[in-house]
Order: sequence, then C-alpha cells, then structure tokens
Amino acid sequence: MNFIIDLLDVLKDYGLPLGLLGAAIAFIFSVIKFWWDKKSTQRWKEFEVYHALVKELVEPPYEGGSLFMDRQGAILYELRNFKRYHAYSLRMLTGLREKWSVTANRLPRLLDELDLTIEFLEKQKCR
Repeated sequence: MNFIIDLLDVLKDYGLPLGLLGAAIAFIFSVIKFWWDKKSTQRWKEFEVYHALVKELVEPPYEGGSLFMDRQGAILYELRNFKRYHAYSLRMLTGLREKWSVTANRLPRLLDELDLTIEFLEKQKCR
C-alpha cells in the first residue's frame, strides 16, 4: 500500500516530464523505424532494377529476337549508378567484353560504351 502511495506521489511530481520523455522515445522510435523501412524498400527496388537491366543487357526480349545496340549502350551507362553492385558489374562486363570482342566489327559503339563503363568501374574500385 505504501508503494502505491509513493508511486502516485512520483507521478504527481514528475508526471509531465515522464509523459514528455515517453512521447519523445515513441517519436524517435517511429522515425528510426520509418528510416529503416524506407532504406529496405529502396534496396529492394535497386535490386529489382539492377537485375532487370542486366537481363535486358544480355537476353533478347523474346526467343530468337535481337538485342538493340543503343538500348544496351544506355544500360551499360546506367550500370555505373549501382554502387552496391560495382564489383560484380566489373566482373560481368569484363566477361562480356571477351565474348563480344568476337563480333567487334558489328558492335563498335557498344564496345566503346562497354570499355568506358569498365574503365569507370575500375577507377571506382581504386577509391
């Protein structure tokens, strides 16, 4: 019984500061949760976009279809913006360079863009 009276006295004396502290903690927690959820969603979207670009880069739109050189060049350029994937992109593009160099006379602009992207990724790797 004495404990309850002491607790009520504490609440009477410090009720407002304790309420403000509780509200501040709840606000901070909600901001952190919002930031965490937003970052997770952003990472997932980046994953989906990156893999869709890679698929468009190396796979025809339909069975027996042809790839479009200008679209592939734009994709090569865009791969520079995915910092989280730079290491893999560099390995993948180096392999594509070897594969596509066989048809270099047909794809000079594409190979130029491929070389520029490889050069860019190698510079980023050194940083």
